[in-house]
Amino acid sequence: MARQREPELIPMHRPPLQAWPPLEKRHSCDRCHRKRKRDKCLIVALILFLLYLFGNTVFLNVRVLNMAPQQLPSPPSSAQPTSSSTSLSADAQQCISQYNLNAPTDPQSYPCSTCYPVLSAIPSNFSNGDSDDAQTISNAVQFCGLRSIFETTDSPGQTALSTGGWVKDVRFCAWSGVKCDGFGRVSSLQLSFPAVPAALPSEVGGLIGLTSLSVVGDTNVPAGSLPPSFSQLTALTNLDLESTAITGLDANLFASMNNVTTLTLVKNAKMGNELPSSVLSLPLQNLVVNNQALSSDTLSTLASSTSLQNNLKLLDLSSTSLSSSIPSGISSFTSLAELHLDNNSITNPVPSSFPASLRILTLTNNTQLTGAISAGTSFCGLPGLQTCDMRGTGLSAQGACGPCQFT
Repeated sequence: MARQREPELIPMHRPPLQAWPPLEKRHSCDRCHRKRKRDKCLIVALILFLLYLFGNTVFLNVRVLNMAPQQLPSPPSSAQPTSSSTSLSADAQQCISQYNLNAPTDPQSYPCSTCYPVLSAIPSNFSNGDSDDAQTISNAVQFCGLRSIFETTDSPGQTALSTGGWVKDVRFCAWSGVKCDGFGRVSSLQLSFPAVPAALPSEVGGLIGLTSLSVVGDTNVPAGSLPPSFSQLTALTNLDLESTAITGLDANLFASMNNVTTLTLVKNAKMGNELPSSVLSLPLQNLVVNNQALSSDTLSTLASSTSLQNNLKLLDLSSTSLSSSIPSGISSFTSLAELHLDNNSITNPVPSSFPASLRILTLTNNTQLTGAISAGTSFCGLPGLQTCDMRGTGLSAQGACGPCQFT
């Protein structure tokens, strides 16, 4: 049997290998790199900003703390200028900075002794375009004016004031006895013993917005004379001084304080027996002087004032040791509604006429007044009289005498 022929093997050729392309570097983290770079920039910017803030804070504190209060100039001896200023001195700027930075947390450390003269010398109409500066000046001056009262009060008085919040902060409008208007100016101040100063300090003149001042002592304090700066309280309309040891009032006290409409002086034994002559020019509506001596011609002097004739509504001179007769000029007070002359030594004659506007008249305990008042004459002829008290006198009525009581 013939052998089968083995198939012939044909060698296979390996296909040629193509060269691989070079590997390409993929930038799949480009976004990551960009984010890291941005973060680094933000961190650097934040560090620079913090360094800037720190540097400014250090500079400002060093500038304030290095202030030398003793180098501040003395207050000018002349009156405050009337024109506004457009710039502040370096001393004034330092006082403003310290008031803003330190006074709120440590009010007793504020250097009022040096900053008050500097700031109070700045005209009230000052403007440098920054309303905050003007308000700070006003606040600092008023704060120092009130703190001076606290500092001149004895220990029991300071305790009483501290209980009312005094000098615990710079928010003086919330202190006891202090009221402010809508512009942050102290408009009313009431001080009662023991919370009264030994004497009214000169810094009280910085309260230029004050319209009402009441001081009630214990007959020993406050003492001394009113400071010259008191005349700067030109907005004052109500002045009440009771039981003080304040000495005689200056004759020209009310020359600049010409808005006073109510004056009350009670039990001020050392004030003397003369009212300031400038009182005669005031538009007074209420004048009360009790329990302190007045000169015998006081009624005649008051009746000679045209301003008082037109404006006075209440006149109370009880317990003032008056020893003269009631002047006929009493009838010239065309607006007078109340007249009280009790507990004096008023003598005859009784005026034949009294103001037609009179509603209340009391002359009690004037034992030297004697005689009978005929119906329809003198005070018995006042149609609008509602209260009339003649008890403790030697007066009587002949016929009807309205509401008058004699016994």
